[in-house]
Amino acid sequence: MKKILYCLMAICLIAQSAMAQNLPKIYVTGVGKVTAFPNAAEITLSMKFVRPTLREAINENQKTAAQVLAITKQYVLDTNEIKVSLISTDKVMRWDAALKKEVFVGFESSQKIIFTLKELAAMQNFTEAVLKTKIYEIEKVSYFHTEGANFVRQAQELAVADALESTNRLAKAANVKLGKVVSMETNSSPTEGSENSGSSYNFRAYGKSMGGEGVSSSGQLIHYTATVKMHTLIE
Repeated sequence: MKKILYCLMAICLIAQSAMAQNLPKIYVTGVGKVTAFPNAAEITLSMKFVRPTLREAINENQKTAAQVLAITKQYVLDTNEIKVSLISTDKVMRWDAALKKEVFVGFESSQKIIFTLKELAAMQNFTEAVLKTKIYEIEKVSYFHTEGANFVRQAQELAVADALESTNRLAKAANVKLGKVVSMETNSSPTEGSENSGSSYNFRAYGKSMGGEGVSSSGQLIHYTATVKMHTLIE
C-alpha cells in the first residue's frame, strides 16, 4: 500500500512539474556590476644565478634569499604567510655557432618567494628596497581586493534587482499580470570574488644599472560582474 502511495505522490509531482514547465513565463537576464580599486597584491619574487660551480650558485641564491626575506618581513604582519620555494638547480648550456654545438655555461640555482602585500601604499618603498638586492625579477604582481567576496554578493543583488525591474517593465508593456518567480540562476559565487584580480606584470631586475627603481603602486580598476537568469510566471 505504501509503495502505491509513494508512486501516486511521485506521479503528482511529475505532473505538477510538467504543468509548470508549460505555463507561460517571462525570461529575463539581470546584470549587476561593482567596481573597486585593489587594496592588496600578491607578489612573486624570483632569484636566479648562474655560476661556474653548483656550490657558488647555491651560495649566491641563499645569500640573496636571506636579504629578500629580511626586507619582505618588514611588510608582512604574519611571516608564516610568506611562501618560499625549494631551490631548483640545473646545468646551463648555450649554442656556440663557431663550434656548432652546445657548450657548458655554468650551473643555475633558482628560487621563488611569494607573499601578499596588504598595504599598497607601501609598494613603492618595498620595490625600491628589494631591487637593491641581486634579485632576478619581480616575476608577478597580481592586484586584488580583500573584500572581493562582498563585492560579488553586491553584484548579485544588483543583478536580481535589474532582472525584477526588467520583468515588471516588460509585463507592463505587454499588459500582462505577473505570477511568482519560479526560478533564478546566477553565473557566479561569492567565493570567486577573492580570485578576481587586476593586471599582472613582471619587472626584470638583473640589469642592476637601474639601481633602486620602483614600480607602480596601484592596480587597474577591478570589475565584479554577476548575471541572474530569472523566470517569472504570467497569470
